[in-house]
Amino acid sequence: MAIATEPGRRRRSLVVGAVLITATVGALAMLVAAFVMMARHPDTGTQAAPPSAPVPTATTTPTTSALTAAMWDWELRAGDHFKESARALQHVSEAVDRGDDAGVRAGCQQLHDTNAVGLQADLPTPDPVLTAELQRMIDDVNVATHACLRFTDTRHADDATTYQIYLARAMDHLATAKRILNEDLGKG
Repeated sequence: MAIATEPGRRRRSLVVGAVLITATVGALAMLVAAFVMMARHPDTGTQAAPPSAPVPTATTTPTTSALTAAMWDWELRAGDHFKESARALQHVSEAVDRGDDAGVRAGCQQLHDTNAVGLQADLPTPDPVLTAELQRMIDDVNVATHACLRFTDTRHADDATTYQIYLARAMDHLATAKRILNEDLGKG
């Protein structure tokens, strides 16, 4: 009898997990895309040139312009991680739609590696407040992706819920980071 009910239980938990993952992935993908586009020139979509910083003299101290220039340099170096995150989230979403467990797992692994390995390596930013917010995002993405990986193995609804909660928290941190970066880039 337990054998007959197990497939039904697995199917139900897969559906619950798929709904949770798809809803959260769609929202985060839009936010990541907005983050990626924030340093693009609004008219052409091309990378805008960083504003030129004044040349410091013996009597000047670092200014907002110096921070802005440093932030442009950081964004040029680290910006690809946000594009890779968006691709990983798209991969997860498409795999969920296809019912492709291996694809979901691969997308979650890619999301983990892009953030907990790649973006982590590009911290700190020139702005400690932005660094702290991005670190919170990375930590939450790390918890979410590990829950996603466990879910693909076990189908425990708790893992799908953990994934959703921590991915939503990561979205909140990413939104705050976007606001901070815009301010640092002189777009605030």
